[in-house]
Amino acid sequence: MSQISTAFGAALLLPFLSFGAALAADADAFKGAWKLDAAQSKAEAGTVPKSETRIYGVIEEGVLTLIVNGVGADGMPFAYGATGDINGKDYPVTDREQGARILGDAITWKKIDDRTVEMDVKKKGGEIINATRHSVSTDGKTLTVTENGIDPDGKPVKAVTVYHRS
Repeated sequence: MSQISTAFGAALLLPFLSFGAALAADADAFKGAWKLDAAQSKAEAGTVPKSETRIYGVIEEGVLTLIVNGVGADGMPFAYGATGDINGKDYPVTDREQGARILGDAITWKKIDDRTVEMDVKKKGGEIINATRHSVSTDGKTLTVTENGIDPDGKPVKAVTVYHRS
C-alpha cells in the first residue's frame, strides 16, 4: 500500500474515530455505581423504591450497560439490565429477574448532551411505555432520573429519583 493511500485511509477514518471517542467520553460520565437517595427522591404518581443500586458500565465507544438491583416500596426485590449504544437504536432488555420493574421488550438510548441521555422502554411494536431522562451533575457526584410511564399494573408512574455515586 502506498503512503498516499495510507494517509488517505487514515484521513477518512479520523472523523469516525473521533466520533467514537466522543461517545465513549459522554458515556463515561455515567460509569460506576450509584445508590438511591430515597429522601431526595419523589413520586408524583407511583412509588419510590426503598433502595436501589444502579451500575452503569461502558463497553466500548459509547455503549452503555445498566444493571439495576433494588427493593421496591412493597418490600419485594427486583433486578434488570439493559445494554445499548446512545445512538437511538432499539436494543433488547436483558437480565430480567423475577420482580423486575422494567416491563418492555426493548430500550432505546439517545444522547441529549454530554451528561444527559434519554432511555425509552418499548413494548413489541414500538409503543413507548416508559420514558426516562438520566442526567449527571456537573461535579459528577449526583445522578437524577426523571421517569414517566406505567407500572406492572398499568398505573401511571411519574417520579424523580436521585442517586449518589458510591
